[in-house]
Amino acid sequence: MTQVRRIDVIGFGLVFGLAIGLVLPAIAKVRAEAARNHSKNNLRVVAGGMHAFVETYGFFPGNGGPPMEVVTTPDVRTGFPDSEAFRWGYADPKRAGRLQTGCWAYSILPYIGEGEAFRTVDHTRTVPAYYTGTRREAKPQQVPKADPVYAKWTYMDAGLGPWGRVDYAANDQVVRGGMGNVMRPDQVKDGLAETFLIGEKAMDADAVKTGGWYWDEPIVLGGSGGTGRKGDRLMRDAPKLIEEVADNWGSPDPEGVWFLFCDGHARLFKYDTPTKVIAAHISPNKNDGDDLP
Repeated sequence: MTQVRRIDVIGFGLVFGLAIGLVLPAIAKVRAEAARNHSKNNLRVVAGGMHAFVETYGFFPGNGGPPMEVVTTPDVRTGFPDSEAFRWGYADPKRAGRLQTGCWAYSILPYIGEGEAFRTVDHTRTVPAYYTGTRREAKPQQVPKADPVYAKWTYMDAGLGPWGRVDYAANDQVVRGGMGNVMRPDQVKDGLAETFLIGEKAMDADAVKTGGWYWDEPIVLGGSGGTGRKGDRLMRDAPKLIEEVADNWGSPDPEGVWFLFCDGHARLFKYDTPTKVIAAHISPNKNDGDDLP
């Protein structure tokens, strides 16, 4: 009798183990698909905001930057290695439109149900649609005075505490940096359906945890690489990427990187997509290479 029970137990253990072996990969697949759809849905929200902005002003929002004149907005700076600290543009609701000093992610806030954050310049606001859902929690992060990952990078936050971020960056060949440097849809000569507007941005997994501003500046700042890029490489989040993330695109998703095109459709690009294809989609110019892989 004891032997029969032992065989039953062993048999149950084998069946249970096989079941778990089948279920766990299935759960992981479902979670990955849910995360993928989450980012795609985020881009739909952003697309709606961009479309409404263009309908209002006739051009895409810029990526902002510091104005020429003296301003009274918070003095927020990044100290680059072996150079003077740079003062970023700071969002200003009175500058809505062409001369906005904050980035595109601030400019479209009124068009995605975040009007209060726009009016009050709420630097702590974490807009749900701005977070992929798998890279980090949608909560404000405190920036360190000295970056623990990127040597000699320092940050001056005017004592404002934690800041809201964004896991997406604009194509800075369309959403341009600098005061008044904006582009109309009809200036995208390669076609709105062929040109990137927004994409998931590359991040070093260690840097994400620290809250540093290296290519990850807050949404109320303007003119930064945290919200505007033009690189042609795709990479999955990982530790020790360090400078590889600069100006490039990436995601925690094992399958690839999501991009929003200027016409409002979104598409996932595999990590092995040739750089010439990405470069062609970055450029708004006609006859600039191979657009579709």
